[in-house]
Amino acid sequence: MARLVVLRDAAPHRYVQLGRRELSIGRGEQNDVVLEDPDKLVSRFHAELRPEGGGYVLIDLNSQNGTWVDARRVERVALRAGVPVTIGPYQLVLEDGPDSL
Repeated sequence: MARLVVLRDAAPHRYVQLGRRELSIGRGEQNDVVLEDPDKLVSRFHAELRPEGGGYVLIDLNSQNGTWVDARRVERVALRAGVPVTIGPYQLVLEDGPDSL
């Protein structure tokens, strides 16, 4: 089963098992994936992760500081295994299975 690796300062911070449900991501406690950030680089409701076409898509929710892939700001990105997506001080990396990283 796929999972999302949440890295902070290049170290694993959290692992989130992915199913076929949508996940909200942000610093607000109401989110499915809470990214604590006292500097407020992460918006309260920053992004959504949605299952789509056998994979996953991350959609920025008009966040103040953006969502980034390869130093480019993106509004929507299809997640690819091993390709980091940056939100504030965090990097989110899709891991396809237990032996992927």
